[in-house]
Amino acid sequence: MNLPIQLLIGQIVAIFSLIPMVLYGNAVQWMIVGVMYFCIMTFGITMGYHRYLSHKVFEAPLWFEGIMMFFAHIMMVGPAIVWVANHREHHLFTDTDKDPHSPTHKGYFYAYFLQVFAKINFKYVRDLLKINRYRWQVKFYWAIMFTYAMILYALDPFALVYAWLAPAGLAKLVGSLVFSYSHRGGEPHSDWWLGIITFGEGFHKEHHENPRAVQNEKSDIAGIIIRNFFRTD
Repeated sequence: MNLPIQLLIGQIVAIFSLIPMVLYGNAVQWMIVGVMYFCIMTFGITMGYHRYLSHKVFEAPLWFEGIMMFFAHIMMVGPAIVWVANHREHHLFTDTDKDPHSPTHKGYFYAYFLQVFAKINFKYVRDLLKINRYRWQVKFYWAIMFTYAMILYALDPFALVYAWLAPAGLAKLVGSLVFSYSHRGGEPHSDWWLGIITFGEGFHKEHHENPRAVQNEKSDIAGIIIRNFFRTD
């Protein structure tokens, strides 16, 4: 079974895990879902895979890079090498027939849900391919996931839901709106409400106008964190 299918299955399981969370989750467990969702969306995707690795907006020590990589990893959107290659190609060919996940050319459902099937051009990540830790992530991608799952299960079997799958599924449902809804009409858009619930990722028009901007809008939480705690160019 190839990686895109594995990722899609993982994402579907994560999304459906929201059902038992709604049925059986208590207040403390929902609080953990919220914290994990924030960490996945802010540290993992927006700061980690996106602004740090894809666009090199800021510098970070290795220990914090590890934190960002972990939270992006458990969302099940693929290794950094794959995600970054796909995203850099998206910026080069935004909303054209060469865009790997344009809703105009690929369809809304594909852009929202099936981005994992986009062909990956590794020429866009030659810099990451030279670094052992990113190749290591590819090699041990599911082993890392399994280890995290076993740790959670040992602590509390239902933690698999509230400390991993439910927040990952929620991040997938919300984050994919940036790939799809934010590119309506064949061009990138910014939506304040989406920017707020993605902690900065939804301010998409500003991002495409200046991909290396530290902060895209005054309510850009990820940008505020980067500006105040990390070195930028």
